[in-house]
Amino acid sequence: MVRNEADIVEAFVRHNLTVLDGLIVVDHASADATLDILKSLAAEPLRLAVRRIDVPGYLQAEVTTSAAREAFGRAGADAVIALDADEFLKVPSRALLEHAIATIPSGCCGRVAWPTYVPPLNRVEPDMVTLIRSARRLFVEPDHPTDLGHKALLTRDFAADPSANLTMGNHGVVLGNNVRTSPHMRHVKLPESAIAVCHLPVRSESQFIVKVTVKRLARVAAGRDYPPVSNIWQAWHAICRGARLTPAHMLTSHVAGHHAQAGNFAAEDIATVDDPFLADMELRYTSASAADPLPLVLSAVEGLARRLAAARTQPGAGRAPTSHR
Repeated sequence: MVRNEADIVEAFVRHNLTVLDGLIVVDHASADATLDILKSLAAEPLRLAVRRIDVPGYLQAEVTTSAAREAFGRAGADAVIALDADEFLKVPSRALLEHAIATIPSGCCGRVAWPTYVPPLNRVEPDMVTLIRSARRLFVEPDHPTDLGHKALLTRDFAADPSANLTMGNHGVVLGNNVRTSPHMRHVKLPESAIAVCHLPVRSESQFIVKVTVKRLARVAAGRDYPPVSNIWQAWHAICRGARLTPAHMLTSHVAGHHAQAGNFAAEDIATVDDPFLADMELRYTSASAADPLPLVLSAVEGLARRLAAARTQPGAGRAPTSHR
C-alpha cells in the first residue's frame, strides 16, 4: 500500500520486479503523481496490478491482508511478502530464495531481516537512483529484540487460514482480529544471505514532512493515533512549530530507538556500512524535483473534512474500525 510516493515508487517497482513474479500495488488516495506513474508502469507492460482506495483512514493491515489473499488466490502465488514503497528486496539468487522459503515449516511464516539505509541528507542528489545508490546501511546488531525489526514472508498456510491477518507494518501475522489478544502465527528466521528487505524511510525534508503529517492524519482517522511519547508525535509538533528539521530529527526513530528524543545524536556520527542493493534501471516517469508538501497535506485534510461532513449527515458513516492491528 502506497501513498504520495512519486519520488520512489518507480524505482520500487522496477527493482522488486527483478526478484518477484508480480506485484499488487494499492494506491491509498495519493495526491501526487504516484497513481499516474503506476499506470504508466503497468502499461509498459510490467507484471504489475494497480488498485486504488480512497478511504481517509490508515487501514494498512486490512489492505495488505486483502492484497496478499488476492495474490495467493487469483494469482496463484506460492509465497507473498508485503512491502512498502520505500522497501527493496535484496536477493542474491532466486534459487537461494526458493530454498529458504521451502524450509519454512507448516503453520509458520518467514521472518525477513529489515535493515535501514540512510542517504546523505546534507546534500541534494540529482535523481532518485543516485540517492538510493548513495544510501548506506546502518551498522546495527544482527538480531533485533522485537518483531518490529523484521518483515513477514507468507506461505500458503496464511492463505489456508481465514483467521490470519498481517499486522500493522507487515511485521508479523496474527490469528484473529486483535494484535493484543489473538495468538500470533509462529515464524522462522530466514537467512539474510537469501533475502533482506532494505528500508529507505527518509529521503528528503519535504518527503519526511509529507510522511509524518499525512500518515498521522490517516491514523487518527482510523482510530490508531501514535502514542504521545513516539518520535512521530514529536516530529509532528516540530513541523507544526515550523522548526527546521535536521537529519537527526528525521532519523531518530530509525537510529536511536522508538522512544528516544529527537536530536540527541549527531547525524554525521551515525555508524554505517556500504552494502548496495539497487538493481540496474533507468527511470522514465519520475521527476527529479521534490514535491511541495503543502498540497499533499491539504489533500489529506480535505479527505478528513469530507469524512466528517458525511458522518454528520449520515449517522454511522465513516466510523472507525473496532479491531486494532
